[in-house]
Amino acid sequence: MIEIKKAEKTTEFKIIEKLATQILHEVYDPIIPAEHTDYFLTEFQSENAIGNQIKNENYSYFLLNFDSKNVGYLGIQKLNEKLILSKLYVLESFRGLKIGKTALEYVNRFATNNRIERIELIVNRQNQKTIDIYLKNGFEIVESIINSFPNGHSVEDYKMEKILITE
Repeated sequence: MIEIKKAEKTTEFKIIEKLATQILHEVYDPIIPAEHTDYFLTEFQSENAIGNQIKNENYSYFLLNFDSKNVGYLGIQKLNEKLILSKLYVLESFRGLKIGKTALEYVNRFATNNRIERIELIVNRQNQKTIDIYLKNGFEIVESIINSFPNGHSVEDYKMEKILITE
């Protein structure tokens, strides 16, 4: 059974930090330098960074559970008329079990319930499997961008968007 649980306590932020460390190295080490992945983890996915994003930047984080086991996480940021799908990661050994699909359905419901017009996300151009999943779920590539970070690394990304029909 798949369950999505809002993360609200520092103990839950710590669980996300541990999941992020494992998952992001699985996903990104083949396509970007490992030291950039470490930088990203420290700056954006540490327990403190997650708490700060929730407190000050209108983020919400959720633990993704499969059969009562934490197997991934979701991070969204609500910005007026749009919702940023900031993070959606599942442990490699649990991919293909509809966990990501269930999380995307949750994001769509959240956006619709909050009268949000569109969902945006950024995805690495080399992450073709993930790009294909988003395309299959109604997202379109709207821009090709290069993101530069203070640690000197830059990555080539796509900005993707899904326009929602609002009634």
